[in-house]
Amino acid sequence: MYAPQPLAVPRPVSLRLIGVLDDDLVRSFAALERGMSGFAGATVIVDVRDLQIRDEAEMDALAGAICAARAQGRDVRLDARTVPWRRVLKKNLSAQPPVDSALRSDVRRTAIIAHSAQPSKRIRK
Repeated sequence: MYAPQPLAVPRPVSLRLIGVLDDDLVRSFAALERGMSGFAGATVIVDVRDLQIRDEAEMDALAGAICAARAQGRDVRLDARTVPWRRVLKKNLSAQPPVDSALRSDVRRTAIIAHSAQPSKRIRK
């Protein structure tokens, strides 16, 4: 006798970006997001609340990386909580489903990418 089995829906994962938003951080984000093979099928929420923004071009570059991931079939969403990020969302990712408090509260894991624009200084002896 055949009995259908329910399919497990993967819980969302958060990618929290911290530090200065620049090209290096956007590349690091894209590489990490592509390499999240253990979370196949999960919604990836990109948390940008701790980023320092230099100009809108970097914001557009991050939105472009998210857009590319979405075009490849992955459910990656920008969590736009502030007005500047909402503008970027509206301009670049208008077809993205919303990130609401219910989705945020269902997050299973958080990966953090921290970046500083200043290289660390070596102490010479």
